[in-house]
Amino acid sequence: MKPFVCLFIFILMLGLVQAQPALKKNEPAIATASKRAMRTQTIAKLVLNKGLRDMDLGLYPGSLLMHGMSELAVLQKDPQLLNQALAIFGDFKSKKIDGRGSFISYKAGGSGAAYLDYLRKTEQLSEQVRSHADKMFKEQKRSSEGILTAVWVKDSLDQIFIDIAFAVTPYLLYAGLRYDQPAYVDAAVFETLELFKILQDPNGLIHQARGFTGLNIISEDNWSRGNGWGAFALATLVRDLPDTHPRKKEVNELAKRFFQAVLKFQDQDGLWHQEMSDPGSYVETSGTGLLLFGIGIAIEKNILDRSYLPKFTKGLSGYLAYINPDGSVSHTCAGCLNPGRGTKQDYMKKMWEYNDHHAFGPVVLAFTQAAKLGIKRIKPLKPMGCYAQNSNMPRTYLRYLPEANQNIAWENDRIAFRVYGPVVKDRVSSGIDVWTKSVSYPIIDKWHKLNAEGKDYHEDRGEGCDFFHVGFGRGNGGTAIWFQDKPHISQPYTTHKVLKNTPTEIAFELTFAPWEVAGFKVSERKVISMTMGTNFFKVVSTFDTDYQGPLTIGIGISYAKTPEIITDQINGLLSIWEPYQPENGELGTSIIAKPSDVQGFKVHQKEQFILLNARAGKPMTYYVGAGWSKSPQFKTKQDWLTYVEAEISKLKF
Repeated sequence: MKPFVCLFIFILMLGLVQAQPALKKNEPAIATASKRAMRTQTIAKLVLNKGLRDMDLGLYPGSLLMHGMSELAVLQKDPQLLNQALAIFGDFKSKKIDGRGSFISYKAGGSGAAYLDYLRKTEQLSEQVRSHADKMFKEQKRSSEGILTAVWVKDSLDQIFIDIAFAVTPYLLYAGLRYDQPAYVDAAVFETLELFKILQDPNGLIHQARGFTGLNIISEDNWSRGNGWGAFALATLVRDLPDTHPRKKEVNELAKRFFQAVLKFQDQDGLWHQEMSDPGSYVETSGTGLLLFGIGIAIEKNILDRSYLPKFTKGLSGYLAYINPDGSVSHTCAGCLNPGRGTKQDYMKKMWEYNDHHAFGPVVLAFTQAAKLGIKRIKPLKPMGCYAQNSNMPRTYLRYLPEANQNIAWENDRIAFRVYGPVVKDRVSSGIDVWTKSVSYPIIDKWHKLNAEGKDYHEDRGEGCDFFHVGFGRGNGGTAIWFQDKPHISQPYTTHKVLKNTPTEIAFELTFAPWEVAGFKVSERKVISMTMGTNFFKVVSTFDTDYQGPLTIGIGISYAKTPEIITDQINGLLSIWEPYQPENGELGTSIIAKPSDVQGFKVHQKEQFILLNARAGKPMTYYVGAGWSKSPQFKTKQDWLTYVEAEISKLKF
């Protein structure tokens, strides 16, 4: 989102809050995007309405949303919302909505219908809930243990997955209690407890699946939404399985262990990541919402004591940064059943989507449960929607890519760059790659997704492409120690830290292990940052060494054939313009340093260096940029040089 648009929304919403300090029943849906507290039920209703407008309710994520709607209607005691939910469930009965998927319960509208029927909110659901419960109990495919599983799984591999607990346990629990069918209730309890037993991880979390990479082979993940599905099913048993049931104590003990384990992996913003055990993976919102819902119920039923409430509310506060004021939800993993070989890395490769159909139900459930606990308002940890990233909305974006050799890529509305990860140190070094763009929206995730589908991102499909070659060179702005008239380079970074990743600014830190320079060693730490509306990123590098003599840093630009090289010591500028015709146009690359730091310029094996005087332990600042002739901003060398000249006057060292 462009900065002035964000500012406009911020000011508009802040004005609404200041005009009406006390929230009233019929006030605007979202009163503020600032740090003022927002009503939990308002957030739930906002996201519910977005989901109802945009989703195919016949698919299983629709049944999750409908369960959330049912919980919210019961909480609010709102006849209008309840009647709306009943009308939608009626559309399942009439087949106006085609409930379809892996389980017979979806044809009735899912567990939300059974929940309302169990609470006797209506008589109109009785026939469809009871008949589909009976049919699922008798006809649904089962695993060797007797777990109700998907109709399409391979019997020879005895396939099960934790998602199925969501489809079976609450539906059979509520139908069994409503119609005095102990066998249904027992099956509901068995389904979840047995899945947890089979898929348990020693760290207290659960894996997602068994049998998808071979008989009895269990996936290696701690997938966020997989643990969320388990949390949802387990929480319904904690709340609604009668205390007289012989396995209720077992349910409660498992819930306490599980939710305590889950909370150990909560991040500093109160959220959970795609691979829960790896904070380097992205924040995943559907798993976060389902886990919060389960934790909220565990607190409600005293499985977790009230001392855990701050962790619950912190999660809700952090969640708001991924929810837009229009009800859109970001950072939700797309469908993800045992990808690849089921490793943690395979799960981390699975991209997130903006307004994925799994996104909405967990928000409704989490914020409804908060309201049920008496939490009327939640104060945002960060401005609402600040991390909600529409794939077509221009923004700065930083991505650690564990699935792509641990590379790190960053971009804004004009250009993109990449550094290589430590696992490919035998093939590349510490140079910086350029990804040219001719569009303003983000391309990093999209191009990697295309590449995973076998579509090469080195080909321009109207958005730009990667044609700049780095290898063991400096690429565009990689550093070296210049000693004895040649560059001495490091391997790829060893560790990284994300400092900022917002729609208007990114920043991250890289550390480089000490490397040999003709008898002495040097290490480097650099912080890279970039904002919107510029073709340059800022670098602050700090070098440490035991060398006692003068230290010269070479910052290099690689070229292919016959570039035009511009050196300007007075302005601290090194700039290259090179044709890559016909298919890839022409590329401008530049480095701008503090003029008083510049020692001179050198060429070495198809690389041009600007040499800078440096001191060990003292940070030095410079800027690196690139511009492409096929982008909207530049068409010719003169366009690029004119732009660079204007940038020099603005830069701060």
